[in-house]
Amino acid sequence: MAKKTEKKPDSGERQEKRNKKRAAGGAGSFEAQLRATINAVEIANALTSPLKNSIKNLLRLAAESVGSDEASVLVRDGNEGGLRFLVAIGEVADKLLTMRIPPGKGIAGFVFSSGQPMVVADVAQEETFYAEVDRAVGFSTQTILATPLRVEGEMVGVLEFVNREGEPPFKPFTPEEMDQAAHFADAIATLVDAHESAGLIETLFEHSTKSADAREGEEGQSSSSSGGDGGGESLRQWLREMQAAPEHRDLLQMAVALRDVASRGDAERELCRDVLDALARFTEKRAAASTGYSNTGYFGF
Repeated sequence: MAKKTEKKPDSGERQEKRNKKRAAGGAGSFEAQLRATINAVEIANALTSPLKNSIKNLLRLAAESVGSDEASVLVRDGNEGGLRFLVAIGEVADKLLTMRIPPGKGIAGFVFSSGQPMVVADVAQEETFYAEVDRAVGFSTQTILATPLRVEGEMVGVLEFVNREGEPPFKPFTPEEMDQAAHFADAIATLVDAHESAGLIETLFEHSTKSADAREGEEGQSSSSSGGDGGGESLRQWLREMQAAPEHRDLLQMAVALRDVASRGDAERELCRDVLDALARFTEKRAAASTGYSNTGYFGF
């Protein structure tokens, strides 16, 4: 007996069923699902986490090269010269990550403000030593090697090594080890600067997403259809109030301003491209002129 086959719906019927199913979800359900999907993307550490891991791996190598069990990378905390622990290794590493050092305090604070490396054989004899961190984490610091983290002349943090491998009393760090630490500091400083920039981008993305959600929830229509600025003013206000390195904050402010202008239409986008191209030519000409390879006018006109 021949087997009876069921007729499968053609593509048109399948599409009609999908449309009915979507409509059954109510107005705006597709947009809501899309928004939920975007929010589900784990953006919080997508950029900074790999950089932090790289900093930690490099810190381990640096600590091994100078014979230390305890090491940390401190980065600027706000705009007043304070420091916080970004990465640490050793027995109290987790506790250190919750600590802040006030502006100008401690050996790390001195190195950060002066830009000069420092070796201390016995912290008990050093007036600048900030003992509050030891008391808070239950540790006994005896000897320190601290060196600045600098990117193109800008201080971004401090690389610090504490005590030696083994048991006390610990031998002081040597001039040769200071040189080794400085070499590692150059590479770590570049990663720290990239980490700061990536953190701001993550925060900007998160703030932009929240602003978009808030605008969608407003009565009636979005700010763009009601003559608003698409959230640009709220972003600018957030940037003015945020705590970050001035050069990083300035870059984000320029990016937000550029976005605001470019989003107003094709003519504005074209103008932005022309201005940026002209600015690029301007900076190239200045760089060439400073090395004596060009004497043409600005902007190449």
